[in-house]
Amino acid sequence: MSLYFPIKTFYVAVFVLFALNAFSQSSSEKDSVSSNISYENNRQRFGFFSMGYHNPNTTGDNFMGDGLQGKSGFDFKFQMYVYKQFFLGLYTGASYFDVKDVELVGNYKKSTLNESYLYIGYEFLPADRMRLGALASFYGDSRFKNYYSKTSNVYQVDKGNLNTFGVYFNYELSSHFMIYIDYAYRTTKTEINTSTELNQFFEKGKYHSIGIGLIFALGSKDVLSAFID
Repeated sequence: MSLYFPIKTFYVAVFVLFALNAFSQSSSEKDSVSSNISYENNRQRFGFFSMGYHNPNTTGDNFMGDGLQGKSGFDFKFQMYVYKQFFLGLYTGASYFDVKDVELVGNYKKSTLNESYLYIGYEFLPADRMRLGALASFYGDSRFKNYYSKTSNVYQVDKGNLNTFGVYFNYELSSHFMIYIDYAYRTTKTEINTSTELNQFFEKGKYHSIGIGLIFALGSKDVLSAFID
């Protein structure tokens, strides 16, 4: 099963949840404004959308580490706080690679890796305006589009499963706007069919990712608190 089809349904559900959350909090937010409560005293959020740029760096003795060189990437995330600082999220993005050794990976010149995964994690609030988070994916998939030329649109597709572990640092510029820097270690287990001798080399690809971006926060209550109140 692929994540690409459920993504649209997920975002529709998120929009509905956010609309209900905003409605349920409208009166409390008015009280907060009238009493001039600063966001430092109420840092809980319903969730956030983010968009960012990342730099992928391949590693290890595998088809990615030995055969590909990372160039750039972009990503989008939606993160929803289920209770307090425990969160669930959806990541989708793409990473771009050049081929540095065609003898190892095949007769193509570049590759685009489309990535999607669901993740779970926890966020810490160590100081004013600062947020530290740790996360791990629990379901993800990857899709390589391997182009035979850097200028043509002819490619082959290789699919796989994606696992991610990551950490991030957010800095609050305002109550609902942040910047971030993050790090992730990703492993993709491919479905590439090859000979027994090469199976271990193509079975898994590993890479690091360092990114920066912008965050737009939503609401002021976690999901459970918003619907219980």
